[in-house]
Amino acid sequence: MRWLCILLPDLSMEALAPPTDMPFAVYEQQGSRKFLSQVNAPARQHGLRVGMGLPGALGLVPALRTARRKPDLEAALVQDVACWAYQFGTPVVTNAAGHAVWVEVASSIALFGGWPALLRRLHTAQDAPPYHRQWGVAPTLACAYLQARINAGLHKGILRVEDIATRIGPLPLMLLPLPPESLELLQGAGLSRIADVMAMPREALGRRLGPAGLKALDQLYGRAPEAFVSFAPPDCFRRRFDFGEPVETAQALLFPLKMMLGELCRYLYTRDVMVQHFALHLRDSRKRRSTHEIGLLSPSRDPERLLRIVREKVERIQIQDGLIEITLDAQQFSAAHAVQDDLFGNTSTVGQQLTELKERLAARLGTAALREIAVSADQRPERSSATSQSTVVPGTHHPPRPLWLLPAPRRIQPKRLLSPPERIELGWLDGDHDPRDYFVAQDQNDRVCWVFRTADGAYYLHGYWQ
Repeated sequence: MRWLCILLPDLSMEALAPPTDMPFAVYEQQGSRKFLSQVNAPARQHGLRVGMGLPGALGLVPALRTARRKPDLEAALVQDVACWAYQFGTPVVTNAAGHAVWVEVASSIALFGGWPALLRRLHTAQDAPPYHRQWGVAPTLACAYLQARINAGLHKGILRVEDIATRIGPLPLMLLPLPPESLELLQGAGLSRIADVMAMPREALGRRLGPAGLKALDQLYGRAPEAFVSFAPPDCFRRRFDFGEPVETAQALLFPLKMMLGELCRYLYTRDVMVQHFALHLRDSRKRRSTHEIGLLSPSRDPERLLRIVREKVERIQIQDGLIEITLDAQQFSAAHAVQDDLFGNTSTVGQQLTELKERLAARLGTAALREIAVSADQRPERSSATSQSTVVPGTHHPPRPLWLLPAPRRIQPKRLLSPPERIELGWLDGDHDPRDYFVAQDQNDRVCWVFRTADGAYYLHGYWQ
């Protein structure tokens, strides 16, 4: 097997979308103690370090902005990366607590045209999640994770089990997948490298680490099988974003929405489905909630198209009190269908462009403001077209009709009848019951026209074919 590990070392910070131009820190709480778990570059420049107590950090940097770590949000972002990694192989394995995702790529190397081609695809992927990533490649899960921790990269992967001992032997023993107390015990015995640990007799090592520690080392070196649970995307998509402070403008919603729509589209590609309806749930500083439905005329998983529709909708939202939370919720999906290219490789047809235009107009003006010319169920020519979507009957169609109808029928004596009669007899309920027999005919000037004959035998001109 060949496991590709994607480690997200800064996810606790990136999940909160911190400012980049001022000191910011993420803190955790254990019991009554609050301490810094991650700091950004400006905070490090002010002397702040991971592990410092929160009160001491605020005393040192009064302008420090802080936020408590959100493991639930981090787990959702790990799931997002797993959805993206799904395109490169299966199975996919996740460790939300360790901010790591593994994907087994040995079975898909040929699909991408070889290992170098797969590496190029990973480096140039335009749809990759916007999180800092470290890579590791190895035949075992534990070794791939170790490689990612040292950021070995894609081009320095361990491709054979036989090479594991040589490649990781010089590394510090603190990288071993062992409990902290076991690592401290080994370090206290005067050992410093992984090779030093593995050079010890197995019996002596077992006395210090126990059966679980020996099993972890065997799994690291590929001598024992590793148990894992394959990742499967959930049935529904729901993503929440909490603002650090209330936002007053709709423009401020676009950044988190763009991020969440990107996650949604990666989820859709993983399940090979498309979405046509989803909802935005907003919560303001007074804890009032509002829901805004987003609908498309056809299913899609194009992030740019979804963002255009959402932008039109968001710009119409009136924000009275600052918003503190936004949630994107998608529950229903439809099967994906392939887009047919034309001869020149263009996938955006005029029909698609028209559909997107109508979606944007509906999002900006409301669906009630749009009218569409369509066929109605009424066979009478003057009532066979509709300008409201609610009057359109799916599957409705009529025999051929001339495009040019007169405002009002006019008496005529046709020169020649060119077709058998078509009887149209409707209007019993609205008091306009007048049976008509329609013909394709020629008038005295040899123009092809459409006429009807009434019950008394009179002919009336109703339209022209040419």
